Amino acid sequence: MTTEKLNIEQWRRETPALRAKSEKALERFKPARRQKPRHPAEAEFLRRIGTAERLIGPTTSSPE
Repeated sequence: MTTEKLNIEQWRRETPALRAKSEKALERFKPARRQKPRHPAEAEFLRRIGTAERLIGPTTSSPE
């Protein structure tokens, strides 16, 4: 595989089209959700730092 060098003008010209193409591909995927139970202490830490609830997922019923 060869590497093609781009100058800044080429990069600026191609970037919007590449960004649109990648966004279109990402639209086909479902949003990420965690299915595996997480330790309650870890879940609480993630909530404190602002992690989205869908990424934290379910917690185990009792702390280990």
